[in-house]
Amino acid sequence: MRLRSSSKIWACAVVCLVAAQVVASTLLPKSYRLTAITDWIAFILMLSASFAFARNGFSSNSRQQRLVWALLGIGYAIEAGSQLLWMNYELVVKQTPAMSLGDAGIYLAWTALILAFALRPHVELTQQHQRLGTLDLLLLLLWGLYLYLFLVIPWQYLSPEPQSYNPAYKFLAMAQDMILLAVVLHGWLRSSGRWRYFYALLTAIVAFDTVMEYFVDTLSASGIYFTGNWYDVTTAACLAGMTFAALMAHRLEPFSELGDPDSERYWRWASRLAAPITLILPLLTAWSFLDRNLPNAVWKFRVVLSLVAVVIFAFVGIVKQLRLERELANANRELLDASLTDLLTGIRNRRFFANTIEADVQQVLRSFMRNPSLELRNRDLVFYLIDIDHFKKVNDQFGHRVGDEVLIEICRRMNAAARLTDVLIRWGGEEFLLLSRYTDRKEAHTLAKRVLDSVASRPFRIEAGKPDLNLTCSLGWAVFPWTENEPKLVAHEQVLALADHALYQAKGSGRNRAVGLLPEGETVRGGTVAPTIYINGIPASPVTCLGPQIGESTEPDQSRTPAKAAAASTTS
Repeated sequence: MRLRSSSKIWACAVVCLVAAQVVASTLLPKSYRLTAITDWIAFILMLSASFAFARNGFSSNSRQQRLVWALLGIGYAIEAGSQLLWMNYELVVKQTPAMSLGDAGIYLAWTALILAFALRPHVELTQQHQRLGTLDLLLLLLWGLYLYLFLVIPWQYLSPEPQSYNPAYKFLAMAQDMILLAVVLHGWLRSSGRWRYFYALLTAIVAFDTVMEYFVDTLSASGIYFTGNWYDVTTAACLAGMTFAALMAHRLEPFSELGDPDSERYWRWASRLAAPITLILPLLTAWSFLDRNLPNAVWKFRVVLSLVAVVIFAFVGIVKQLRLERELANANRELLDASLTDLLTGIRNRRFFANTIEADVQQVLRSFMRNPSLELRNRDLVFYLIDIDHFKKVNDQFGHRVGDEVLIEICRRMNAAARLTDVLIRWGGEEFLLLSRYTDRKEAHTLAKRVLDSVASRPFRIEAGKPDLNLTCSLGWAVFPWTENEPKLVAHEQVLALADHALYQAKGSGRNRAVGLLPEGETVRGGTVAPTIYINGIPASPVTCLGPQIGESTEPDQSRTPAKAAAASTTS
């Protein structure tokens, strides 16, 4: 185990304290001096462990690890407080009680240790993990407090009986030891590298301390144990071991278990554990209510405590359920949003269009039906179909990775040219649909011109040392409703087909241009309107605008010549 220089000094100081305990327990007889030395060494070692774990929390970048180290630091700080109380009894009052408030502090400290190691500081948590949440930890903490209040406190304050207090406290302490041992042992088996050494040390400490706790109980019952004997050497060694463990884990990065089925099972089991244990509450409540052999004060306390606990646990459970439902709703929204988004470019896909177009169409129809006046503006819906010219050459010459990067940049540029209310949709391959909402048909060619400029005005940087790539696009657009007087006359599917026809016209007439279609007789501001043509029996006036010149002629699409494009439509 390699430690930093400051950690080495810290570790040496801890070793010196353990050595001092060995010397004191070996050379000094049972006396006030031995008791004072032993108590102060134990107190300093507890503070050392608390500070060591707290220091790890300040140097950690993981929220989960900071919580773990904070719980461990708080746990040993509480144990140090209990040690101070015990030192007051032994060194000041010089009389040790059979039942002490310090026992509650030790119980609470070990509860914090269990919760900390249950969070598995060696694992880097991700959104995919089921993990212990704040409410789960709160439920487990409340459950531990309830058991202590239910089993121990009545025999300490309401009806003081050491004969009942000691077995109840020893039962809870032993249960804590077994649970903590199981948690750190699981960490040892599931970790690797320096984390494995960390958990191995913890497992040895907890196992050794559990065994020695059994022996000291036996020695205490026989009247053999006293403060400063050989058992306190083992206690000092275990406390020093906790400081070593904290120093070992300083700045130790967690590792990912994403996709590990055993890890996922652990988090599911741990996060669900808090809820089933609450089912024991009604049983303890019924037992308290029916057991009338208890002293009256104990009986009333347990009944009231159990009823209050049922209410508190139910409230926390309801809050947890509401939070789970909210998280589930958020997860469903994220999944829905992901299903409506193109994975490569991050823009919307055709499923989004299918899910939302009906609402857009109905909004437009309501606007025209409520206000039929032709003077109103910015209520049209324009379909712009965009195709990147000769994009196959990019993939053939530079590879699909470069092609994907170019597509992403093209989407960024077109989004910058569009308005916030417009939606860019990947229609397929290198073809896109720009859905322009709340716009004016007389200015529809303006957005088309901006899109042409956004793609062709600047070259695309491919790789260092290679010439930049010049690309253009072709665009076809059509407006909905097709006729303002009769907005329902032509369905939006037909208008989209008109935009597709206009795109073919743009590609067949030389590319790097936009061709729009308006109802016969309508014009645009500052644009050129060609003579009327008929598409599937619908009279339309083409509007053409050219893209920017990039210094080289663009090859016409041989597979889609103007003649073939004209033949693809039914004209009259």
